[in-house]
Amino acid sequence: MIRRISILTLLGLVVGIVVGTLAIGFVEAVLWLNDHFYLTRASRESTSNQALVTALTIGIPAAGGVIVGLLSKYMPGNRFHGLQHVIKTAQTLNPSMPVRRSALSTLAAGISLGSGASVGQYGPLVHMGASVGSWISRATKSDRSIGMISIACGCAAAISAAFHAPLAGLVFSREVVLRHYSLRAFAPIAVSSILAYVVAHVIFKRAPLFRVENLVVASPWEYLVFVIIGITGAVVATVFMKSIELAGSSSQKLGWPMPVKTGLAGLALGLVAPQIPDVLGIGQDVLRMAIGGDALGAADLAQVMLAKLFLTALCLGFGFAGGVFSPALLIGALYGALIGTGAEWLVGDLHSPIGVYAVCGMVAVTGPVIGAPLTAVLIVFELTQSFDLATAALASGAFANLVGFRIYGHSYFDMQL
Repeated sequence: MIRRISILTLLGLVVGIVVGTLAIGFVEAVLWLNDHFYLTRASRESTSNQALVTALTIGIPAAGGVIVGLLSKYMPGNRFHGLQHVIKTAQTLNPSMPVRRSALSTLAAGISLGSGASVGQYGPLVHMGASVGSWISRATKSDRSIGMISIACGCAAAISAAFHAPLAGLVFSREVVLRHYSLRAFAPIAVSSILAYVVAHVIFKRAPLFRVENLVVASPWEYLVFVIIGITGAVVATVFMKSIELAGSSSQKLGWPMPVKTGLAGLALGLVAPQIPDVLGIGQDVLRMAIGGDALGAADLAQVMLAKLFLTALCLGFGFAGGVFSPALLIGALYGALIGTGAEWLVGDLHSPIGVYAVCGMVAVTGPVIGAPLTAVLIVFELTQSFDLATAALASGAFANLVGFRIYGHSYFDMQL
């Protein structure tokens, strides 16, 4: 018994350190590529050569799509692995992540994100973390139980490192991947999540996804609006998921070579990006602006939200490698901020800042997509350290998941499975 406890604790420690380091490396590589190709807001503003910026904005996503399409021929069904494969593997009698397929999926996701594709980075990070956990457990010749826990350790470490949220990482791995709350898995997953947090945000000093200051709910009547955001946010989430499914089925019917399909999806994104540059990549800048609440008007919020929703569906459906977590966060924040622009009309002069509405929208859309309402609320609480915001987000998230389950299902990943 003592030996097994020691193995599990050591496993969590090693997985946490390794995954935390790799997650930082992955994110930094993507950011470097985005800056190098002038795909970020800061890099575009740093040069006066707008002709070059426009050419790269159109050409790089298309080129990235062709490369990803060429890589896909080495994957079964020309599809890269994602979080749904992690969930499936964790529930099998032989919880083992294939090295070659996992490495190719991570490489393809890095190229997709680096070339500005409108896909998410957190799904690939979780898949990478689960793969590392699986590889380490196999190297130690562990049994099925330890193999399953090691996959969960990798998932928790990835979420913790990416979101500055060790509690959310712990809950996510159990809520989404393991689908149970066994006590024997608690300690190693917690150790892994904490160590990844220490590596990413204490040693490497990575900044959180967003910062908020002094955001409080100004009126109790606003909770009615938060509930409405939850109900309608579930509809937005469903439109998002159905759009990805429609794009995927349309792609299959075309019967074109994969590099052609992914290249055309990248070209379509590149042609829209000069007019709406915030559709490129994971959109961290526009997410922070939406939560800041004073940089975008209602028309801009609606435009970016709709463009992001449909271009993400196009990119994922036509074969780019990436996740749905990041786009759902951004679409939800934009939707909530859009509702927040009418807050004065809805609740009168005494209303909360737009950032409160953006956070509620973020949870309302993300929860139904990933099937993890508690994780979404915990991410908000750990990023903002605000009980007021977490409670408001809980109101939206609870009703979003209730409605989303009825009109779509448990989550996008479960429907894929």
